[in-house]
Amino acid sequence: SEFVPLAEQSGLIVPLGYWVISRALRDMQALLELGLPPLHMAINLSFRQFQDSQLLSTLSRLIAERGVEAQWLEFELTETAVMRRSDLVKQTMDALGRLGVRFSLDDFGTGFSSFVHLNSLPITLLKIDKSFVGGMEQREENRKLVHAMINLAHNLNLEVVAEGVETPEQLDLLRGFECDQVQGYLISKPLPLAELVEYLMFGSGEQPALEIVS
Repeated sequence: SEFVPLAEQSGLIVPLGYWVISRALRDMQALLELGLPPLHMAINLSFRQFQDSQLLSTLSRLIAERGVEAQWLEFELTETAVMRRSDLVKQTMDALGRLGVRFSLDDFGTGFSSFVHLNSLPITLLKIDKSFVGGMEQREENRKLVHAMINLAHNLNLEVVAEGVETPEQLDLLRGFECDQVQGYLISKPLPLAELVEYLMFGSGEQPALEIVS
């Protein structure tokens, strides 16, 4: 919570962001070389980096160097970033979209997105914030909100990812709401590359190997 704001204030967030993208592409390349099917790799993109004039050229170069198809790269934007300069955001998203990357709106429900922006920006997924998902078992309001968000997204032809899923009960509710994807500790904690490879190939003691659908 402190590191990213400090990086943004110092200007280091831009080179740091490019390092993250390069590392993600390198890891994607490693997975493909092991014969695993391609996976979508989601990367947070700060508003500061979104404003960088070298973003398009640098991203094009990194994708070409790694030989990874851009369609497997997903950039996560927050509602706050989208609303700050919606004209600039759309222009940049359109340019990056022509490379083949896709976009998701992160932490949906915590900011101030309007239906106009959801419908006008080239967004593929909505990611429902864990603060809504985490209280579904105890709070009817949370269940209604999550269900409504999923219906809204589907009506706009968007996929939905529920964040912070930690219990089988939450997963069952989301299945009933026809949520498209989930992420959270119930599925897996964050893994280094070597452990991710093992998980994808063999599963864990608690979870079977993932069925990957392209």
